[in-house]
Amino acid sequence: MPITRSGDAAPAAGPPQRRVMLRHALYLGARRALVTDVGLRVAHAAERTRVRASLRRAETAPSPPPRDRDVVMLAAGRGNIGDQAMFEAYLANTPGEIVAVMRSADAYVIPEQDRARVHVLLAPLLSAGTLRGRGSEVRALAEELRVARTFAVIGADIMDGGYDRMEAVTRAELLRLAHRLGARAQLLGFSWGAQPDRVAAAALARAAREARLFVRDPISAERLAAAGVSVIESADLVFTADGEQEPAGVATWLARDPDPVVVINLSGLIERRTDLVPEFAELIDRVTAEGRRVVLLPHCLRDGDDDLAVCRRAAVRAARPDRVLLVERMLRPAEVRWITKRASAVVTGRMHLAILALTQGTPVVVLRTRGKVEGLARMFGLEPYTLDPVPGVGPEVGRALAALLGDTTLRARIGERLPSVRALAQRPFERERTSAVEV
Repeated sequence: MPITRSGDAAPAAGPPQRRVMLRHALYLGARRALVTDVGLRVAHAAERTRVRASLRRAETAPSPPPRDRDVVMLAAGRGNIGDQAMFEAYLANTPGEIVAVMRSADAYVIPEQDRARVHVLLAPLLSAGTLRGRGSEVRALAEELRVARTFAVIGADIMDGGYDRMEAVTRAELLRLAHRLGARAQLLGFSWGAQPDRVAAAALARAAREARLFVRDPISAERLAAAGVSVIESADLVFTADGEQEPAGVATWLARDPDPVVVINLSGLIERRTDLVPEFAELIDRVTAEGRRVVLLPHCLRDGDDDLAVCRRAAVRAARPDRVLLVERMLRPAEVRWITKRASAVVTGRMHLAILALTQGTPVVVLRTRGKVEGLARMFGLEPYTLDPVPGVGPEVGRALAALLGDTTLRARIGERLPSVRALAQRPFERERTSAVEV
């Protein structure tokens, strides 16, 4: 018999309580059925049917409208420099009018030179993969897709379902919707983990029959090929972008002293599982004791996986605080490129900070997360400098950093490989430029 805190027997559940419990059990059962492969397929098929019926009812012109714009569905953004860098890279490679599908109005900064041509479509439920209540967002997106040349989903590390099954499936199904509404559908800059969610994998396989999938590293391409999914090997979008911007404050601090600089990042995402702050504090002290300075550079500044909070904890433990600079604001991608170009090396738990450094020819030590870093390392021959973020990795990071700094030819080797990686990253945009010229 159930016991209350006072030790007395709990009262039996009456009819109202039983009804509430039954409703809750039915809801949970329905949700479990819905988020299966069959359930989500049925839900999205019904959604496509409703959208097309709505468009037919609203159709007034006898012929299809001109396709004079491109639509892009962005990752979460909001405090993530990597997401901002992918967005800016897409803008740099896509001329003309663009509709950007965002989760919130403050998720991204639209560069000043692009503000006149970029229109924002806010779709918080759709972007997050939420099924309930998003009908108006789907219809608004469909209206844009019927006049769009292309529909691009920036896949990043979302598509294998490791973060959220419904978000991954929604993005795959939207590619199919775009194709059926006449837009060229493409999935850009995504990686694929070693153990993908089975429902997300099935959704991607369906999308591959109606969209072009540009995977961003060779290991992800191999994993998908083994699963029988047709993809085009590419590279991350950020490799197509360039340009630097001097960051106020950081530039002044660097100019005070000629000693070489190492950029170090502590990932809030890694910190949620493993506390590496004590080990990285020791690493910072070793680097500064050897005559170098350290820039602590947060890459993701948002609740839940905030790098700044973790970097701040490491900064306060530094034995030589005058040799350490903590960057306490979200930099623009061009500012990160400026800093990393002037660094001897970068140590990071964030993949896009590594990419921004590599675009400047700067060598990196990267902590592996979610199976997405290994392929990037292979593209540059940096496999020895990728490590698992487990307790005790600090000394191993120190040895890898020492080996990297001691390899006087490494920067040149990165520079030799960079043009071919940039060419791979341009693949999604080659056809679009050709089509624009033909028109």
